[in-house]
Amino acid sequence: MTGAGNLIDLTGDHSVAPLRVAMVTRFPPSCSGAAQAASDLAETLVSRFGIDVEVIRFVPLGEHAAPGLPVVMELNPSWSLGGEAAAARASQCDVVLVRLEHSSPVELVDELIGRSEVPVVLVLDDVAPARTDLAGSVAALAKRADAVVVPSRTAQERIREQTSGSVRADVIPHGSPWSAMEPPKGIRCRILTWGFMSPGMGIERVIQALALLGDIKPAPHYRIIGIAHPSWSNREAARHRRNLLKTAETLGVGDCVEFGPILSSREELFEEARESDILAVMYDAQDRAASRILTEAVSTGRPVVATRFPGAVELLASGAGLTVAHEDTAELAAALRRLLTDDKAYLEAAKAARSLSPSLGWDSVAGQFFDLLIGLTIRGRLGSAVGS
Repeated sequence: MTGAGNLIDLTGDHSVAPLRVAMVTRFPPSCSGAAQAASDLAETLVSRFGIDVEVIRFVPLGEHAAPGLPVVMELNPSWSLGGEAAAARASQCDVVLVRLEHSSPVELVDELIGRSEVPVVLVLDDVAPARTDLAGSVAALAKRADAVVVPSRTAQERIREQTSGSVRADVIPHGSPWSAMEPPKGIRCRILTWGFMSPGMGIERVIQALALLGDIKPAPHYRIIGIAHPSWSNREAARHRRNLLKTAETLGVGDCVEFGPILSSREELFEEARESDILAVMYDAQDRAASRILTEAVSTGRPVVATRFPGAVELLASGAGLTVAHEDTAELAAALRRLLTDDKAYLEAAKAARSLSPSLGWDSVAGQFFDLLIGLTIRGRLGSAVGS
């Protein structure tokens, strides 16, 4: 993926060169939010900032290779020379941006960082609490990288604690392709959840809360959009969906719960959000420092109701939505009731979400990455010039 070539004046004699960035990450056609986010970031860096971007794509075990620009190399975690080969290819650029997910090959990333001849930015999708097995590995990688990026202040504090203060990560939020909409007009009754369908999304919580809202007219309608998690078989996914619908029928709200079709584009998903009044992000996990789906939900300008995980508490602190205890169905029902029936509360939450939306868009997010990458590149080039 090649841009116009952003030129950097490095010295007083007007020496200039294009900025080249190697991104080591999951990337489409991988089916994940992180892969799509990497693609969005790359496209914005190219189109808006003129950076040359080359992608080294992680190919998870069981996934087929899919070569084609901007992918210049594909990397299977099982390859014994993968880290060395990736470092050699990435070092042809000015700076390397490595995106680390929970499923990323930590040993391979460690070797890549160690062998890289240019600055490395480690981008952490989330930062687990120190008690997890992964925390030590992530902290070790963070110490070796030239810069670390995390999506929230909660994640920033966790990295600081895990590295005894030796790493101060930069906070750059997850990006969203959407901009805020005006509040819907008319009676509010539509609640939406989207994402990979699997246990842990808390869909059953919303269904249980609907049973406590039977006096609201028209009755609240809950729509679920998404596909089965890639780790699931079709049989497991179908069983999960049947169980959720059975729960709804048992509670007497079967007519209020609907699974939408599998969507083929983000434009279609945005239209689903446009036709909704409240967006629900109800993760079971109580320690998430950030959530890409939550970020996208807020960026639409629609009020959000979320379980009280740290990333939600932080992002919704301005009033863009409400957080509820994970196991408190009554609190969830009360939050939904407030946003569905209280015009003042709803409009204030929608206004807060709209005010946050620009800072979560890809133009803003990529701009922050651009500033970081430019700084590292200039320091790296000046250091090389002094060394020579």
